[in-house]
Amino acid sequence: MLIPISIALFALIAASIVYLFVRDQELINGVKAFIKAGKYTPRAQPPIAAPFVYEPLSKIACYDGQIKPNLPCTLILGIRATGEGKNKILYYYIGFYFPSQVKFSDEWLNGWQTKVAERGDHWAEISSAQKIETNWGVKGAPDTLPIRAEREGGGVFLAWNGLHTRDCIQARIDDILASLDISGN
Repeated sequence: MLIPISIALFALIAASIVYLFVRDQELINGVKAFIKAGKYTPRAQPPIAAPFVYEPLSKIACYDGQIKPNLPCTLILGIRATGEGKNKILYYYIGFYFPSQVKFSDEWLNGWQTKVAERGDHWAEISSAQKIETNWGVKGAPDTLPIRAEREGGGVFLAWNGLHTRDCIQARIDDILASLDISGN
């Protein structure tokens, strides 16, 4: 009786490991396909220093492209690890840097800075935004609120917390495009 239970438990553990490996590969392949379909080209370094504030990051990847015709940007994906072993936590960041030739109004940028302030957390303080006291509960601010919205390096940088998945990156692009339609930029 003990042997069949052990075999079943082993099979369950093995199946879980295989499932996680396959899922991770699907996510990685989804981002690669997104980058290829969007005709993004790899870039060696981010166009700005410390895009996600914390240095050094565990991993950073940058890609030059366009989120729509005549709207060039650099997609920046970063991962920061804190702690070790079972206390290790990974933070995922998605950012878009728009170079100086892209002209965004102060009004448009102020709208994004207000969203950073709405987080009510340390990101508002880091961004020098007037922090809006908010109680998001134990989960914290929603990932739809940006963590940074600043003029930097002659251009504009917007960033969010978010997993590096095709859907998450596309959602942030959609947020930016929606804000452009509203503001007339």
